[in-house]
Amino acid sequence: MSRAGHIFLSLSACTLLSGCVAALLPLAALGTIGKNEIDRGRAKQELVASGAIGLGMPVGSVTIGLDGDSAAGLPVPSDDLAGQGGAFEIAELDLESGSADRESQNFQPLVPGASPYANFAAHALKQSARLETGEGVESVVLVPRVDIFQPETMDCEGKPLAVLIDLDGPAAAGLLKAETLYRQNGLVEALNRLHFAQISVIWLSDHPVAASGRISAILNEAGFSHSESDDFLFLDRGGEDRKQVRRWDAARNYCIVAIAGDNRADFDELYDYLLEPDGAITLNHMFDNGWFLTPPPLVEATKEMVAKPDDKEG
Repeated sequence: MSRAGHIFLSLSACTLLSGCVAALLPLAALGTIGKNEIDRGRAKQELVASGAIGLGMPVGSVTIGLDGDSAAGLPVPSDDLAGQGGAFEIAELDLESGSADRESQNFQPLVPGASPYANFAAHALKQSARLETGEGVESVVLVPRVDIFQPETMDCEGKPLAVLIDLDGPAAAGLLKAETLYRQNGLVEALNRLHFAQISVIWLSDHPVAASGRISAILNEAGFSHSESDDFLFLDRGGEDRKQVRRWDAARNYCIVAIAGDNRADFDELYDYLLEPDGAITLNHMFDNGWFLTPPPLVEATKEMVAKPDDKEG
């Protein structure tokens, strides 16, 4: 397979899954943070100590094929999922972008609605701007054993800003087994804006820690993580670990100002236990105001998605 260059194409923008009615009941002010001295080094150290994996030095790499090349088959992972064998083609479908240099678009203004992640990133950047002017910033992670009639969020005092992005979609196993992955349109640019504002990105997934090398490599090759950024991968630590516990651990060390996920339980597991889907109406105002329903960052490609126009017409 030719390796003359890397191609990063983007999945056409998917429709945001909203439909949530705004509520008038505000969260308690417990989770606010004012502008003061923030120890980023300590926050990073403690989050890694809790089991998160720093992405500053991505482990391994994956191979991106040129347009027209076939990606090498990805071997079935072993039981311990160790190693980074195999190859990926990470592509996008963006017929309007032409051949513009990707780096020249890194710091263009984010226009809400331009991509599935535009509003998510714009909200986080707004919180960063508020912090710079000395205004309070509020966490969007609910406290453990939250009272949904009087919801409170985690404390933010003295913590650096971060966002959470849930990597898992309806077919999460495809992340490790797919030969071709599509990334969401505009996500690289959104992440670059967050990195420029010194907002850390914490990736959540229910894949086991043993898969960290492979997933780190995928995030690196997709352009989602960079060596100079304080980003993290937070995977299942084994035992009785839950994604919700990892959300709390992340929020104990960072002020989480935005969360992106493809279902409501990606914001808090209480949505998995509600008898009525709309049972937590006091939280509805959080949607599009810290909680953002978005398609998964990476999607396993189907034959139809990777077919060339000539192939479709024939």
